[in-house]
Amino acid sequence: MPTVAMRAVRGRKRFANNARVKRYMADVIDNEVKPHFIQRFKMVTANWKHQVDFQARKFFEADKIRLNVFPAGENKKIWIYVSGGTRPHRIRAKRAKTLAFLWGGHGSYKAKTKPPGKFGGPGTVVGGTMHFPPAVNHPGSEPREFEKIIAEDEKDWYNRTMENAWKRAIRSL
Repeated sequence: MPTVAMRAVRGRKRFANNARVKRYMADVIDNEVKPHFIQRFKMVTANWKHQVDFQARKFFEADKIRLNVFPAGENKKIWIYVSGGTRPHRIRAKRAKTLAFLWGGHGSYKAKTKPPGKFGGPGTVVGGTMHFPPAVNHPGSEPREFEKIIAEDEKDWYNRTMENAWKRAIRSL
């Protein structure tokens, strides 16, 4: 399952296990960092028909603090397929006798997202004729790797936020 793992805070092992510092850092993660990242992930799926929920977990280790953000809920597979890509596969009609879609002619399909991680805008189909096959061979899709893009974009913010929180926590001792 795709996740984002952000690490920050230089090792200060003698303070890392202090209960007060740990509580303060946990509060910063719960109240500032988690909502920020979850909102950032939701921005990717803002115009998707099937919304994806996200959750985040924090991990405290001796030399680092990690935050993992991951898709959750009934539509998490959609995120996994789009962000991680798919192999070529067969698509069969399940609830009807045939599939139905526009294809061919001067028609073209413009996806809502493009690799690597470009998102936004509506997916559209222009022209073509309706086809009703019982099954098709899908060529697969390239991974969008949204997690990597978000991690790169937010790395400086995360490091700055966590380093400042760390300094405030240490000063409060």
